Amino acid sequence: MSKTNRKNNEIIYTICPVLVASHVAVAKGWLDEEIKKAGGSLKYLRALPCEDWLAHFTHTRSDFFRDGGNIPAIWTRSEGRKTKLIGLTFTTDGGQIVTRTDSGINRISDLKGKKIGLFDRRKTDRVDFWRATAERGIEVALELNGLSRKDVKIVNLVQEGPDYASTQPVRNPAEFWNNRSVNNLTSSPANRLEIDALLSGEVDAIYASNGRSQGYQATGEVKAIEDLGRYPDWTAHIANSPYTLTVSTELAEEQPQIVVGYLRAAIRAGKWIKQNPEKAAELFAPVIPYWSGQQGLAQEIAKYDFVPNLSPQNLKGIEIKKKWLIDHGYQKNDFDVNAWADSSFLDQALGSKKAVKTPRVVKARSGSARKVSLLS
Repeated sequence: MSKTNRKNNEIIYTICPVLVASHVAVAKGWLDEEIKKAGGSLKYLRALPCEDWLAHFTHTRSDFFRDGGNIPAIWTRSEGRKTKLIGLTFTTDGGQIVTRTDSGINRISDLKGKKIGLFDRRKTDRVDFWRATAERGIEVALELNGLSRKDVKIVNLVQEGPDYASTQPVRNPAEFWNNRSVNNLTSSPANRLEIDALLSGEVDAIYASNGRSQGYQATGEVKAIEDLGRYPDWTAHIANSPYTLTVSTELAEEQPQIVVGYLRAAIRAGKWIKQNPEKAAELFAPVIPYWSGQQGLAQEIAKYDFVPNLSPQNLKGIEIKKKWLIDHGYQKNDFDVNAWADSSFLDQALGSKKAVKTPRVVKARSGSARKVSLLS
């Protein structure tokens, strides 16, 4: 791992464009405030030269916090990166299956014998989180409707070029996602390949997150035929959520006060979001570029608890996702999720402990909720 900048105790952070409290903590200045109190200096990963940005997916820095999708976090831990899982946020956006408005396809059962597009990133420098999220969502949707992969044709939509349009270094996530070259539904190769293949008729359906689906549907050309978030079975909601807040082990062990400070800011933001969903939507809008309209975003925000936690249910969700990634060839190595999770920092940030001493692991318990067979 690259070493921490000892000169000014610079702490690097990165956040996915998803609904997590860290975004609000940054926008309100609370994250910078808490890190300074703890003796650190905060810097956004994409304020560094662009050749350093891959760390968002690989967690190869020793001075690093990452908040967002669980697939890269799980994969990097399986690759032997020394990280600690210090918080989780679960949303019920399991994703949707969408098709063309004029397709004549109105339900999942209509997809029998049809073509479903699946993004395929051929570069191997990191896990293909986009494909993994979609592939699991497609499998879950099919099984919940009495079908399997054998009943449809999966069409690989191959991408070999750059992942995002080139941008200059920026100071914070809002600056990055507000950039016109990235803030639209076709800004990434994955978005562009999928929606182009759908609208051209190359494929009959694709998977999309709730936010992207809303944006697609706003064009009038696309409709949703399945929403995994509507099921009472919470395991059907697992996509790139539960979102993972991780930290480099070296940073956590050498400067635990920095970790506690980060969590205090996230907790403060999570509580504020609960009380101010409409105002929170204004802060989320610049960093969640796929949502169409702040009103819908505010309604989505009001559904969730944004205070980070390490609940047994969320840890079980990570275990389920890890097993799926192994079973489907996205990662080779297994690891103990319970040993990865360290609640000592969260305990102190919440005020239930006076000092961080011996890390305590929160054990995941098997949920009693019914699960479809492929999820467990």
